[in-house]
Amino acid sequence: MLYILSTIRKEFKQQNYIISMIKTQLLRKLGFTNNEIEIYFILLKLKESLASKISEETQISRPHVYDSLNKLMNKGLASYIIKNNKKHFRATNPEKLLDYIKEKEAELKQNEKSIRKILPELNSLYKPLKEKPIVEVYEGSEGIKTILFDIIKVRKEMISFNTLGKEFFEHIPEHVIKRYINERKNKKIKSRQFYTDGTKIFKHSMVKYKKLPTESSQVTLSVYGDNVVMFVLSEPILAIKIKDKNVAKLYKNQFEIMWKLIK
Repeated sequence: MLYILSTIRKEFKQQNYIISMIKTQLLRKLGFTNNEIEIYFILLKLKESLASKISEETQISRPHVYDSLNKLMNKGLASYIIKNNKKHFRATNPEKLLDYIKEKEAELKQNEKSIRKILPELNSLYKPLKEKPIVEVYEGSEGIKTILFDIIKVRKEMISFNTLGKEFFEHIPEHVIKRYINERKNKKIKSRQFYTDGTKIFKHSMVKYKKLPTESSQVTLSVYGDNVVMFVLSEPILAIKIKDKNVAKLYKNQFEIMWKLIK
């Protein structure tokens, strides 16, 4: 019986820990610091507290406690009242988090409008090299995301030697894949891809496949517009991009020859 009760307590603690981690990660995504998150949770728990008590509970120095409290108040998530000439801090209704998100969304939209206004000026300053090939290296899922949406932006057919199929997309968040596929369909961006035995190809209406009689590899090479990209399934995943009309043309010609030969 004691063993069962001990096991239940452990599982309960683990569940509380997991829930706490999820809440912390969500607030981090909204731009909260670790100190702000810890102090906000303590305020919710204590209902009302002096800064000294918050410092004692969190082991955060009092100057940093005041700094975080000021930030929480600026976000509309904390307030204070005066009792006996001392400030007693409180958390506001957690639903204020939704108001904070809406404010952030409005701020982002305003920033987007401001950026769009100055884009012509920024573009006039940005003069990429025309004669020499431009080589760029992208790392991790965010880097691959940049390449995928560059394909959408260029809006040309993509061709691939030795596609990595579903194994490639395992390195990318699911919502990014869905957006990428939907935008390709909406903009009618087609692709032709070679694959090898054992590859789990990612089927959708905008792609045609042909099978290569060669061994599989953890590297693929894709071409779209004037861009040649080599994807390497390493840890983290890498993309090496070469932007050059002549290099792209060379690979396109080789691809067309192979596409006609292989049935």
